[in-house]
Amino acid sequence: MRRRRTTAGLLALTVLTGCAGTSGVPAPTSPVTGSADPAGPVRIAAGPTGQTAVLAHVYAGRLREAGFDATVVGTGTERADYLAALERGDADLVADYSGNLYLHLRGRAPVGSATPAPTGSAAPRPTPTPEDGGLAEDLSELLGLGEERADDDDVLSGVRDVLPEGLRALEPAPAENTVAVVVTRATAVEHELDDLEDLGPVCEELALGTDLDFAGRSYGPEGLEDAYECVPARFVPFGDQEELVDALLGDRVQAAALFTASPAIEDNALVVLADPLNNFVPQRVVPVGTEELPDAAVDVVDAVSAQIDTDDLVLMTRMTTARDPYTPEEAARYWLEGGDDT
Repeated sequence: MRRRRTTAGLLALTVLTGCAGTSGVPAPTSPVTGSADPAGPVRIAAGPTGQTAVLAHVYAGRLREAGFDATVVGTGTERADYLAALERGDADLVADYSGNLYLHLRGRAPVGSATPAPTGSAAPRPTPTPEDGGLAEDLSELLGLGEERADDDDVLSGVRDVLPEGLRALEPAPAENTVAVVVTRATAVEHELDDLEDLGPVCEELALGTDLDFAGRSYGPEGLEDAYECVPARFVPFGDQEELVDALLGDRVQAAALFTASPAIEDNALVVLADPLNNFVPQRVVPVGTEELPDAAVDVVDAVSAQIDTDDLVLMTRMTTARDPYTPEEAARYWLEGGDDT
């Protein structure tokens, strides 16, 4: 199995190398270089988040090792902008999240964005407004599944179906960064909680901390009640994740909605409650490339994606959001030098 790059491991590495700092992340290393013959240029868009920017540099590093002239290019963080860049030929590849990409392409506001998806040459396709219900029901209607709830594979298939002509979805990574309900270990033990179905019967006893947009989301109060009969004693919105986590640890709320790649989950030994009915939108990392991307480059990207899991996203987030943050390129260099250990 590939070595887990946990916080403890990173701290040990910095001490052993004499480069320990206050951020809990390793010092940047020298760039990775390859010796293969040039195989052509590949331009990789940085994508919508800091995580996808790190992934862009990871893909670029592996492609350079394979002999490609790979570079990371800025095309904006709006999906309409970088999808349009792919269509124009200004970029060849971008990493995105399956659920938000699908919602954008179907004209819906992505998770974490309070505004509708922007328009552009990669404009969202019109779709009827779904009936009230949890996000799983919204996705099911968009995907034509009837009453069957949409799962991760359904969303990935939907992405492939609605991508603009000339673009294709490559193999997704195991990594995901979706919304989840988390609790402290003490709360999980007290109420015997493993998943959201366990939460339903005791939900009325607990306060649920969320971000400011949660109440207006279809997976929010309405979705939790519809899928799991979970009606918390109250919803408590927070404008800052650190405040939300502090409230959870201080028992001012007994559950919290966080993204699964948040370092706060590992740092505080929080328990992620499984979502067996898919109330929350799946968010797998999925690279999108042009049809002109060489097969050899696709093979390299697919091989890299297969190695990237949610723990890697946590690491990338930690490194790029530390008190003394590392650049996406520096975080990618560290992953490239340690990511293949077995």
